[in-house]
Amino acid sequence: MVLEHIIERIESRRKELQDSHAILEIIDYGAGKPEDKRTKEQMQEGVCVQVPLAQMASIGVKPDKATQIAEIFAQIKPQRILELGTCCGFSSSYMSLLAPSATIDTIEGAPSLADVARNNHSILGCANITIHIGRFDVVLPNLLKSHAPFDFVFVDGHHDQQATLSYYTQILPFVRGGGAMCFDDIAWSEGMRTAWAEIAQKHKHTDYDRMGAIWL
Repeated sequence: MVLEHIIERIESRRKELQDSHAILEIIDYGAGKPEDKRTKEQMQEGVCVQVPLAQMASIGVKPDKATQIAEIFAQIKPQRILELGTCCGFSSSYMSLLAPSATIDTIEGAPSLADVARNNHSILGCANITIHIGRFDVVLPNLLKSHAPFDFVFVDGHHDQQATLSYYTQILPFVRGGGAMCFDDIAWSEGMRTAWAEIAQKHKHTDYDRMGAIWL
């Protein structure tokens, strides 16, 4: 499917959710906003928050980043994809439609968001995506053992310096040579900038606007 058509389909669906008045109750295991300064204990236990669905639909991968991911896919032609951070399912939908023959596993900590994502996947005709619900650090180890090796990994959740470095270290041995790992929101905080700098110095890498990729 042509990228322009993919963008039109997904962004049309996003607009529908942005017009929604629904409120979601989610358990957030991430770092929240930079000013939240959540402790490690808070992130492990999860913070229960109520968030408008319209707000959640407004974040995540949009056409600019989708275009960058399409460029990566054109080079590596991934068949097994791993994502950390499903949210409303727009990033995984982009990846699904860009790589329809691939198998995509995505992890989401909040069951309510996973439900939104599943519905979006169904509406958009994305049948090659499996959502795994739970904290990244709980779900990831078994998923790596049972589903690796991966050709492409998209890390887009738990925007914390030490967590990002930990996921990078865990996942790296399970990425196929010639594959790529992509880290979103690398300028989200000083900690994320530091984490990306440490990762990038070890690999051939590409710096996008707010996203970085390493080539393996």
